Amino acid sequence: MPQTYDIAISSPSPNYDFFARRMMELCGQMGLTFFFVNDVWVKDFWRKLEADEISVRVLIDLTADQRNSDNLYTQVARTVKRQKGYVLDDPDVSALAADKAALHELLLENLIPVPETVVVPREELKSFKITDDLVARVGSPFVVKPSRGGVGIVVGATSRDDLLKSAAEAPKSDAFLIQQRVSPRELGEHFGWFRVYYIFGQVIPCWWDQAAHEYHLVSPGQIRHYKLNPLKRIVRGIARVSRMKKFSSSICLNEDGHFYAVDYVNADPDMTPRSFYDNGVPDEVVRHIVWLLFTEAIRVIKRGQGFLDEDLAEAESGWIDQRRIEQTA
Repeated sequence: MPQTYDIAISSPSPNYDFFARRMMELCGQMGLTFFFVNDVWVKDFWRKLEADEISVRVLIDLTADQRNSDNLYTQVARTVKRQKGYVLDDPDVSALAADKAALHELLLENLIPVPETVVVPREELKSFKITDDLVARVGSPFVVKPSRGGVGIVVGATSRDDLLKSAAEAPKSDAFLIQQRVSPRELGEHFGWFRVYYIFGQVIPCWWDQAAHEYHLVSPGQIRHYKLNPLKRIVRGIARVSRMKKFSSSICLNEDGHFYAVDYVNADPDMTPRSFYDNGVPDEVVRHIVWLLFTEAIRVIKRGQGFLDEDLAEAESGWIDQRRIEQTA
């Protein structure tokens, strides 16, 4: 019989040991088996999955390149799914959400506020021109983003050359977004730029200081004082449209007083801890996210295990009631 791991985390990031160790501690307390799939182990782990020598009940996939079928982490996620394991998030859903151009159109259709944007397919690059009408729509300078991946972003773009530069740096992207540049409004000692986590219905907003590259947790008092409730509505809207269960999004409260989703879905939300890295996420945020993911994994693993079902159903009922309260806040 294959060796079964109850929970596995897969990530190429060298900064996620803190996250993985917190998950391992919880697994130890509940008598669950755990494995952290990183660059040291990913090749052997995938080979053993393919050979049915091991299996995974719940895989927490923190991979950045879900659309790249050659990526070993993507192959791990797809193999676990094929074996009927539970993958967070489903690699097929993540691959669709990672396509910024396609997701942009869905967000527009569902009235999610996004900056003014023009999508340019790669096959149109040779003939595409930056016209006066386009500049009137998006302004200048504007932002150029590849539809796929996190490289090739040009923040202060002004010409077609910047678009071609982005295309050269992101050769696997099949489309590019020419997007209005936003400027966050000043809010006390912060600016209105936010990294917002969505984890199974819970929304965790953080201030993001673009100059200092620092996170700070947004307090309930700040949400009321600065009227930041649209952050929750926008991120929950993105979750509904994308069907993602865990991700982060970048949202800007612009100088014009409107909120805009700027970076729609990060399927590998930053889990770098502040205690080890100056520009890391507050440790309490990382710990809370670990707990939320662990709770979801337990729900899956313990389902159908006899006398535990009644307690689990009762716990789930309380969790659902808590979500209802949060969503009406």
